[in-house]
Amino acid sequence: MNQPVPAPAPQRRVKRNRYDSLRAPECGRWTPELTVSVVVPAYGAQHELDVTLAALAAQTYPPHLLDVIVVDDGSEPPLRMPELRPERTRFIGNHEGAWGVASAVDAGIATAEGPIILRLDSDILPDRTHVEAHARWHHTADYCVVIGNLGFVEIDADDLDLEQVRAAVEADTVETLFGDRGTGQSWEVALLERSDRLLDDELRAYTVTNGATISFTKALYDRSGGMDTDLKLGSDTELGYRQAQAGAVFIPDAGARAWHLGLSQLQSRRDEGKRYRQPFVANRVPTLRHLRTHPGIAWTVPYVEVVIDASEVSFEMATASAASVLADNAEARVALVGPWSTLKDGRVRPLDDPQLDLRLIREVFSGDPRVSYVESVAATAAPAPFRLTLAPGTVLRPNGLGEVLALADRERVGRVKCLSAAQQGERPCAVLDRTAALARALQTRRPDEDLDTAVEESWGLWWADGTAWFADWEEPVEAPSQLLHRVGSLEASIKRLEAKEDELRRRVSRWNKTGNAARNEAKDWERAARDWQQAADEWRRYDGGKKSFAQRAKGRLRRMLGE
Repeated sequence: MNQPVPAPAPQRRVKRNRYDSLRAPECGRWTPELTVSVVVPAYGAQHELDVTLAALAAQTYPPHLLDVIVVDDGSEPPLRMPELRPERTRFIGNHEGAWGVASAVDAGIATAEGPIILRLDSDILPDRTHVEAHARWHHTADYCVVIGNLGFVEIDADDLDLEQVRAAVEADTVETLFGDRGTGQSWEVALLERSDRLLDDELRAYTVTNGATISFTKALYDRSGGMDTDLKLGSDTELGYRQAQAGAVFIPDAGARAWHLGLSQLQSRRDEGKRYRQPFVANRVPTLRHLRTHPGIAWTVPYVEVVIDASEVSFEMATASAASVLADNAEARVALVGPWSTLKDGRVRPLDDPQLDLRLIREVFSGDPRVSYVESVAATAAPAPFRLTLAPGTVLRPNGLGEVLALADRERVGRVKCLSAAQQGERPCAVLDRTAALARALQTRRPDEDLDTAVEESWGLWWADGTAWFADWEEPVEAPSQLLHRVGSLEASIKRLEAKEDELRRRVSRWNKTGNAARNEAKDWERAARDWQQAADEWRRYDGGKKSFAQRAKGRLRRMLGE
């Protein structure tokens, strides 16, 4: 799998998956400039490949900008190059010692001469404007993933005459080749209809990616890490997922028509294929939640990366923060940031060690594979879909992580900034970043542009009252006799807290609606937060809820006193 490379200069920005803002040119009404490398992985089935190449020879895309690479994945006998083909066609083999579609595609892309990659299966008959329809989007932005309009026809490639195929493609009469055989549609059609062709479903857009007809830039391929060549099935969905994490926008182009000759494996052996793919895809694609059916498994790709800066905090604070994540979130990983390389193993008085807290932090989680010790973090959490940055000393309440993740999906936003009673001023106690949104923002960020603004314009930004999700690491617990004496006053405190909280919620809501302009209210809001803090200090110590605290506190005391 290729290693990600730095992103190129900023470019035009698409919000979520609203690709209609790109305004790609109409086929036949523009002048292409970029070379398209068509990568065709193939294994046997010579005549099917011949049909594909004959159709590619009749494309409207300029021949001198069409680079066709057929990757023979160990066919016996080896595939031969037919006479009817695009003028720039070459045959290569798979990576040495490798086999499978994913590896073959990667081998083809490695030799591609063009900045645009169009991957076609070797049993696809593309329409005359197929390549052009794909390429037009990539001339507008380099983070597009274009999915062709695929139909299925039950016809044997041996029944098709190659010259007739080429003539039909040139004349735009391909369907006359099929006679009375009807054409079926791919499974993605239902999702496209429900989502206004993915314009309104940015969370699941990547799931329609398939290898039969799909295109992207080589730059996006490299940024997303390339094909996972260990996967024999499901590699297209997995690549699409990682392209989403790299900031891709997914475009189903109805004009990029093509026909699959015969049924695909997903149609002919559907249940067997799903059973095989499930563990491989589940291990790598955390957003397909229905595939992760067994709780408690430490999957290869976590759902969320939690970052805690442990460089200048006490052992107790860092431990409390990290432990609160690990205790209740099997799909989370923790990255503790600190100057770990400065820790030396030489002779030192243990209790006088100037780096004592750092050393204790490193020791306490040294046996937990879910915790990593890093000196810095990457720009995004890829391939994990989320990163939660916790302020030092902030701990998660039970279900807190799940609630803030649910908010991000419910509001379809790229960044959630959380405030809580434990924090002073406007500094968030936690920031949740959606990897796909952050990558898009960084990819399109203008010089000197504030990152919050870039995220807001890429996916949306949301401010939230996180008091129910986050708390301070140190919450003292009083003795039962003291607690009995204070229950009455706590009930009054809770009522005052609710009133203050309502005011804060109104301010947060107004801030979300007005965007960047509302940040001018920060000073007023900070003063309100200090007033709210006074009431919150009593309430938060008891790890209680808002309206039900007093009742739960009384019940707890009765149990402790044996009543």
